[in-house]
Amino acid sequence: MIDKGMNYLIYEDKSDITFKMFNELVSTGSSGLCITTVYPQKLKKVYGMGEANVFWLSDSTGDKETLSPTRLDFEIARVINKFIKGGGEPVFLLDGMAYLSLENDYDKVRKFIKRINDMASMNDATIMVVINPDSFSKETLAMLERDFDKTGSAEELSGVAAPSAAPAATPPTAVPQAAPTPHIPSPSIPTASDLRIAAPTESPADIPVEEDVELEIEDIYLIHRGTGTLIQRRTWREQDLIDPALIGGMFQAILDFISNSFASDQDSDFSRLEVKGYIILVADGKYISEAIVFSGRAEKYLHKIIDDIKKVLKDNIADIEREYSRVLDSYDGDVSKLRGTRKSLDSLALNINKTLEPHTGRSQMKLSDAERRMAQEKYNKAIQAGRSRNYEEALVAYDEALNIDPKHFQSLFNKAVVLQMLGRVGDALTCYDKALEVNANDAEIWGNRGIALRSLGRTEEAIESYHKGLGINPADSALWSNMGIALRSVGRVKEAIESYDKAIEINPQDAGVWSNKGVVLGSMGLLKEAIDCYDRSLSIDPARKLAQRNREIAIKELEKRSQK
Repeated sequence: MIDKGMNYLIYEDKSDITFKMFNELVSTGSSGLCITTVYPQKLKKVYGMGEANVFWLSDSTGDKETLSPTRLDFEIARVINKFIKGGGEPVFLLDGMAYLSLENDYDKVRKFIKRINDMASMNDATIMVVINPDSFSKETLAMLERDFDKTGSAEELSGVAAPSAAPAATPPTAVPQAAPTPHIPSPSIPTASDLRIAAPTESPADIPVEEDVELEIEDIYLIHRGTGTLIQRRTWREQDLIDPALIGGMFQAILDFISNSFASDQDSDFSRLEVKGYIILVADGKYISEAIVFSGRAEKYLHKIIDDIKKVLKDNIADIEREYSRVLDSYDGDVSKLRGTRKSLDSLALNINKTLEPHTGRSQMKLSDAERRMAQEKYNKAIQAGRSRNYEEALVAYDEALNIDPKHFQSLFNKAVVLQMLGRVGDALTCYDKALEVNANDAEIWGNRGIALRSLGRTEEAIESYHKGLGINPADSALWSNMGIALRSVGRVKEAIESYDKAIEINPQDAGVWSNKGVVLGSMGLLKEAIDCYDRSLSIDPARKLAQRNREIAIKELEKRSQK
């Protein structure tokens, strides 16, 4: 049961039970706030929700109940902060974690959740974050769980008995002498409902740099000059919720500067401000201004690259004004019409970082939020191309993602799968090895790598790769099955049978494993046992022609023996 004043990470694929638990808490007198990907009116119609405030997490524009998923710290956090501090035993439900992680950066979303939990603990609030466990990797779930007081399935936490689930379907195991199909990591389509998000890998120790070369982008502001409207703000700071006064004062200083510039009818061209130790560079266009906030000390070399930064800023402003010329020419203050400029600010941050690279060693350090986002967008493009069977186009997009982030795990993994499907097994093997450098604890990589090695005739290495995978996940029936195929091919038949038995123990409904075990038993002269295996295979899959043919061969051989 849900105890008030605690933080809960709830596992449920459709959020139905969680919505009911939230509604029950609100009905007992607690104030309620729900932020969800479900349209509010539909949610209230189905679940009631009492007096709870329900906000729709969506890119759609319109009513005040809509929150943009990209305005995590500037808009969503403000709504939550105000609610939690409002008292009334507040209960907050977030249904849309995968969507937020897709639209922002997972690492940033996790820090956001951590700050919300901390704030809730200080104000005796109840936090419920519901996620589909299939949408996140095991590593990510383990990392998330550390930030919550309690975790568990919706059924466990509500006291409702979970319905018995049918055994999960698994891909058919390869028949003898046929190469197994590489496992494509699932789910791969980047949507809010089924995106699988990998936990960020630990970054290596920072490369030592000179003490006065520590320039870091903290914020980028895009402002309409005529109205002073904040069109977009992209932030990389981790303490945004803790020190709102600093952010507000900084923005006001920028706004005053731009307002004075506009009033005097003179472009600032490129100007510098300093606010509480931060360096702010401002550039004007005809309609818009951009301000970049830097932290760190960079006095000795900033003047050397100022022309490069100026060019990047001015080019970015020109691109935005060209793309949105009609909107800006008669701008009415509707920020939603310029929502697409978020990508332009990501591109600006990426180009600024490239300008700083020779001076900061950034190319050897942690990627910026903008770089991660751009890598993810290229990855998403590759997934879409692959699903349309445009494999060469997918490979190009994977390479574009890896050019930005050479350690982008999903791109390395999926690129290897595509290469393997196209018969470029050597290239796939190289890609799997690179993926293992990023994460050596992924059983699927070791399994696919084993398949690649076996197809190249390197069977003993394949067996070793399967062993590595099973050391990580001994409950993977496909790995045991492929191990059996590899062992049989080198004559280690007893070990092969043991591997097949392990696979059957885990998944007794795999017709392919029963058929393959029958082949091994038949090669050992155990024909009756082989026929029993073929019968089991055909009882599961009556259309399995190879099992039927092998069964007929075994019966004929058994009849010949009886005639002697």
